[in-house]
This record gives sequence, C-alpha cells and structure tokens, in this order.
Amino acid sequence: MENNNHLFKIFAKGLKTLQTISNEIVVYTRVSSAKQMDGLSLEVQLNGCTSYADYHKLQIREIFGGTYESAAKDERKEFQRMIKYLKTTKYKISKILVYSLERFSRNENSIWLSSQLRKLGIEVVSVTQPIDTSNPAGIMQQKMLFLFGEFDNQLRRKKCMDGVRAHLLQGIWCLRPPVGYDVVKHNKERKIIVNETGLIIKKMFYWKAKERMRNLEIQQRLKAYKLDYNLRRIDEILTNPFYCGKMVHKALEGEVKDGLHEKLVSESVFLQANNIIAQKKLGLQTKKERPEIALKRFMRCGSCNQPMRGYIANGYEMPYYKCNTLGCKCNRNANKVNNKFQLMLSGFQINETYMPLIKEQLFLTFQEHNHSLQESKDAINKQIAAIKPQ
Repeated sequence: MENNNHLFKIFAKGLKTLQTISNEIVVYTRVSSAKQMDGLSLEVQLNGCTSYADYHKLQIREIFGGTYESAAKDERKEFQRMIKYLKTTKYKISKILVYSLERFSRNENSIWLSSQLRKLGIEVVSVTQPIDTSNPAGIMQQKMLFLFGEFDNQLRRKKCMDGVRAHLLQGIWCLRPPVGYDVVKHNKERKIIVNETGLIIKKMFYWKAKERMRNLEIQQRLKAYKLDYNLRRIDEILTNPFYCGKMVHKALEGEVKDGLHEKLVSESVFLQANNIIAQKKLGLQTKKERPEIALKRFMRCGSCNQPMRGYIANGYEMPYYKCNTLGCKCNRNANKVNNKFQLMLSGFQINETYMPLIKEQLFLTFQEHNHSLQESKDAINKQIAAIKPQ
C-alpha cells in the first residue's frame, strides 16, 4: 500500500525550526537605592556590560536603567520602558544584558518574566554569571540563581522589618514622617517636628471635628492656603493617627504604640474628626450657632469669593465677618451686614403653592448633610448588637 503520510505534513505538530540568534541586544542597569550607588554603581555595571558586548561582538541598540529603582515592583518605569521597546522595536533583539541576574529582578516574578521573554526569543544574559540557557540544565541553573536572589531579598526585608519594629516599640519613628512634619538633627539627635504645612493640616482636623465639614469643603478651603490635595489625600491625612502621637505600621503586627514625636492634635480631636467619639453624648449632634454671625460660611468675600468666617471680638462683644484667605483684609461689621441681608430678604415672598416642595427639599438636604452621622450611628448599633448576649 502506498504511504501518503507526506500529504498530511500540513497537519503535523511540533516541528522544530532553527531560530536565528542575532547580535543585537539591549543593556539594563539598576541599583535598588541611592546608597547602593556607592558600591555596585551604575557606572560599574555599564562598563562591565559594554566590555562584554565588545568582546562578544554584540551590538547594543539601547541602554535602559541609569537610575535606582526598587525590584520589589515590576512597575518600575525604566523596566516597563524596556519591555515596551522589546515588543515594538524593528530590531531583532536576542538578549537583555545585565551585570548580574539580581540586577534584573530579585522578586518572585523573575522566573516568570524570564520565561515570557524567552517566548519572544529574548534571553537574559548576565556578565558575571555566564549560563548557557539553550538547554534545560542552563535554564534550571538560571532559575536557581533567581530563587537565591529572591531568598536573599526576603532575608534583607525581614532584618529591616525587625529593626523598624525595635525602634517603633521604643516610640521612635525611624521612617519618613507624613506630610506636615520635618526631620531635624540637634546635637546628633533625630527629631520629628511640625512644619508650616503641619499647622494648616492642624486646621483640617478642627474643621472636620468641630465644624463637621465634608472632605470636599475641606478641599476647597485648603486652596486658600495654596494646598491642592485630592480627596483621597485628605482622607489619608485625617485617618493617620500619627498626627495625634500614635504609631501604626505593619511591622507592629496590629499593635498601636505611642510615639515620641511632636503631636499635631490631641487624641480627642483626632477621634472626633473620624467620628469615633462624639463631641457630646451619643445621639443627634447639634451645635448652637451665634445669631450675630449666622451668615458665616454662607457669605463670600467680594475680593476672592471665598467663604467668610464669623467671630466675636474679644473685650468688645462685637461680631465680625472676616475672609479666611491669607493676605485678604476683608473684615466687616456683622450687625451692619445682617441688617442689609434682612432688608434684602424682606423683598422676597414664598408662594404657598410651593411650600410642600420646599419642605421636601429641606428634608433631603438635611439627610445629605447628616449622612456621615447616620453611618456612624449604624456602625455603633452593629457593634452593640455584636457584643450583646444572645
């Protein structure tokens, strides 16, 4: 019988094709910190890579890195720029040349990254660790080096976290402090003190705790102080107990410790700002307003269009409205302003037909402004229900 297998060649699988290995490469250099640049510097890495390329007659098409970036995140900018270049370049890049494999990556994704690049016909080649990855033994050897790099990285992280925890347990914040603080050294002693921005942040806590301002209103008011924070940033600040002298960190494993740094606000103000304790007894919170300055926050400055605050002059018991913008000198007698406003209102009359609609809108507005209080009430009720015996 005639063998017709050759007719089925188009359906065959697993045919090995010879892959042309070009001499075109890219170089990647990296250090994980500015301090490390004094040791295995970027210059040392680059010189080693260029010497290796010259000796093996490899053509460097592009050089990436040249800065210090953490290997803990594969989102580092230079690394991503290199990956994008490899996928879009017109050149047939066959190798990523690094000084050592740990300069390429030291985390758990290093093996996956190298395998994905291998599918694109690109090998990671180390100057100081020559490995032939064209066979399974070489690939396994490279994977082992990646694993050792990850293991060493985890050991360093643990030692670092142990050191951080030891300092935190003593009340010492050894990391970078949050916005509003500066680190100064006096007589070789490291201190964390409040700066000018911190004094403005202090106002934020009082606006939230005492005036029950929403974050959106706080955002608008901060612009008068030349601070443009987004809502997420404002929430991060207001929920950080560091500002009231408390320290929280993952190294503390759920514990809270008192810090030795300067407090920005009291614990009471911080808790009030976060609706953890009420200013008065539990229940609907009310705040008495002085009728002499009833238009505060409602009336706006004629010069900068910012809300004006109200105050009673000490010693004179004279009410005033004053612009809250720094440098603005708009200050008005509240009695005169109130009389003009009352005179203006006397010219308005409400059609009785629309009264039901007005009442409904007032009710909806009240609910909207007290939404956060209702959420706090619901959370407290859930906690009470959880601790009550069944």
